[in-house]
Amino acid sequence: MADKKVVILDGTQAGDENRPAILGVLSDVLKGSGAEIQTFTLRQMKIAHCLGCFGCWVETPGICKEADAGREIAKAVAQSDTTVFFTPVTFGGYSPELKRAVDRFIQLTVPYFEVIHGEIHHPPRYARVPRLVVVGVQRHPNEEEARIFRVLAGRNAINMHPASYAVEVIDSEDDLATLGQRFQALLSRSDAMPFGEAVTTLMPAPDASPIDLRGGTRRALLIVGSPKTRPTMGSMPVGGTPSTSGVLGSYLLERLKGSGWETESLTLRASLLRQDGQAELLSATDRADLIVLAFPLYVDALPFLVTKALDLIATRRRGLPHLLPQRLVAVVNNGFPEAYQNAVALAICHQFAIRSGISWAGGLALGGGESISSGRPLTDPHRSGPPITHVIRALDMTAAALAEGHSVPGSAVTMMARNPMPVVPFAVWRTMFVKFGASGFEQMAAENGVSKEQLLARPYAA
Repeated sequence: MADKKVVILDGTQAGDENRPAILGVLSDVLKGSGAEIQTFTLRQMKIAHCLGCFGCWVETPGICKEADAGREIAKAVAQSDTTVFFTPVTFGGYSPELKRAVDRFIQLTVPYFEVIHGEIHHPPRYARVPRLVVVGVQRHPNEEEARIFRVLAGRNAINMHPASYAVEVIDSEDDLATLGQRFQALLSRSDAMPFGEAVTTLMPAPDASPIDLRGGTRRALLIVGSPKTRPTMGSMPVGGTPSTSGVLGSYLLERLKGSGWETESLTLRASLLRQDGQAELLSATDRADLIVLAFPLYVDALPFLVTKALDLIATRRRGLPHLLPQRLVAVVNNGFPEAYQNAVALAICHQFAIRSGISWAGGLALGGGESISSGRPLTDPHRSGPPITHVIRALDMTAAALAEGHSVPGSAVTMMARNPMPVVPFAVWRTMFVKFGASGFEQMAAENGVSKEQLLARPYAA
């Protein structure tokens, strides 16, 4: 690795104990190989969270519209030979600090689609892509969270397109003297990309035991985790088109309300980074018997604000002397046709529930979310796109089960993940998705005066 540029994204949090020393060992190994290291200590940097606006695709191709340190990091990554993610393992995922930076990497891809091992992904913007090395540090050994973490790192590698990648999960109490040897091996290792069963087997099953709701309070809280923060009132938009996550979550909440439940809705915003926003979130979750978490897939996992919210809730519940019984259900949609690409995110939600003493009621995974809803209510007669009868049926079945204290039915999970055009083979639906998705982005770019050639711009090329 002599004379190579290495960028380290330090996702450690304030108060982390041994992790700075572990990062020091890793840095020493890199320096010993002759690498030139640039470290970004993310918790000390001002980085806005990704808004999902696609501006870095269709307005200023390759450059995020947020003029902050996120641009500096993206440029450094694009020009590096190796990029290192260093983070505490958080419910099987990354820390909020690292996730905020990684979510901004959409500017390093282009708004087209390609098939890799039977899956749809975005092609890289740059011909030269750095090798990816991911190091996760666990406070306490947990093999299931480690397995999720390894798959997440591999899924990131698939979407970032490095020539090779490697991931290592270590314990915060591991002997520093032996870590050097492990890091030496890590830097020269090449791990297999996780496709197929490695991903689908992460889909967590719900807790089987029903909850007795007779005579008890029935209050549901919807937490919308989409950065597209236009609010909804019931299932109708207020002041603009809401996110697909807001549409799906609001539909489910309306059905619970129709079954006599008290309901409340909260959309995660930048205020979550302030004390007043955190207090609002924690107060709302304290009141809920059922938490409905609806969000889009961002870089193979939860968006930054959702990662931050779960971290806050878990910390809050660890500090309570008596935990009130609560349930969690998650509804996640992604921008690719394959619903199973949501499995890593749902596995992280499941581990959050376990760590927080919350009963896991199950999750629904939807592929092609934007094409299915485009932010319009599911029952809107003017909604365009493929049929969504299966989505409505899945949400109806889920709401009926949750209202009676049961978990998400397996039939609803299967229904939600179904091909939206049942008489059309999936390969044909995928081809249609790729064609219309690409033309849609080209149209958006043209409206901004951006040509097809400009969509492929490489502003950070070395």
